[in-house]
Amino acid sequence: MKCRFCWEKITEPSLSDEAVFADVCRKPECIELMNRSCNKVHQCGHKCRGFRGERQCLPCLEKECIGNHNAIYPDFQMYEDYSAEDYCGICMISGLGDEPSIMLGCKHIFHVECIRKKVFGRWPSPRITWDFLDCSACKQQIVVQEDHEALYKEVTLLSNMKKKVFKMALERAKHEGIDKEPRLRNPNDDFFQDLQKWAIFKLAYYQCYQCKVPYFGGMKDCIAAQQQSQEFKPEELVCGKCSSELLGLGNTNCKVHGQTFIEFKCKFCCSVSQWFCWGTTHFCDKCHTLQCKGVYISRKPRSELPRCAGPEQCNLKIAHPPNGEEFSLGCSICRNEAAAIANF
Repeated sequence: MKCRFCWEKITEPSLSDEAVFADVCRKPECIELMNRSCNKVHQCGHKCRGFRGERQCLPCLEKECIGNHNAIYPDFQMYEDYSAEDYCGICMISGLGDEPSIMLGCKHIFHVECIRKKVFGRWPSPRITWDFLDCSACKQQIVVQEDHEALYKEVTLLSNMKKKVFKMALERAKHEGIDKEPRLRNPNDDFFQDLQKWAIFKLAYYQCYQCKVPYFGGMKDCIAAQQQSQEFKPEELVCGKCSSELLGLGNTNCKVHGQTFIEFKCKFCCSVSQWFCWGTTHFCDKCHTLQCKGVYISRKPRSELPRCAGPEQCNLKIAHPPNGEEFSLGCSICRNEAAAIANF
């Protein structure tokens, strides 16, 4: 008899008293997989390849049962027939029967651990992106059942965060004026009449390390986002509200919108900051990248920093102290509304 997980010959009886796990060797890694595996048996007599505690088992993944899935399990309506020997579409290292597997809401099956790592790993760069929350096979958003409690809670948390970011981006698009983009009116363009998609494409959001709330971090395109270093310190990502509190600027507060939309400029140029380092200094992404690469912009005298050309030509469209000083831009909504009135 061979172990169902490592496929090596079993020389000693299984440590489990459950008959369904009689084909598990005594290797620690195999015992761990056993403890995470479903202990049920299908009506066809084959072992379930799902995870322990699932309320509804996977369809049978044994070859002799493939082709009868829709007849035996009409509620599943699977896109395709899966075999225990099919490689997991995420790791592409071992078969679905070699580890506990899970069926997503879209009916695609993967190793539970691969989905867990994908979801809990979140976005790989400082900027929040959402590809990790999509099924690797069909690109629909991952949906899991409540019986996998930890995974369900994390997916629910991230889904709610995604909705919040999408709503914030849609509102911000109008303030930034990108809702007037010609591509939105071009029937041949991918962004035709889809302001939501365009806003997510153009606007960058980050998660504040202090309050865990997403915040706007300036304009980004897909190429710039891909160039961001994947090695970063999450504790340096701090929103305007929290960095105001850390700097002791208790009066940095909008009477209409509170502190939610408070932003700071980069200390070294005329851009909105995304980074708050050492508890004292705001950087935009460009200046932060230079700093991390050893071009210590923080050590440069003010005379060597970019000089603002004035409110009319400044990217921030606001009068501010010379670069080299910390400066709060105040409430972004009020600032944009004031600019819109001035340009009316």
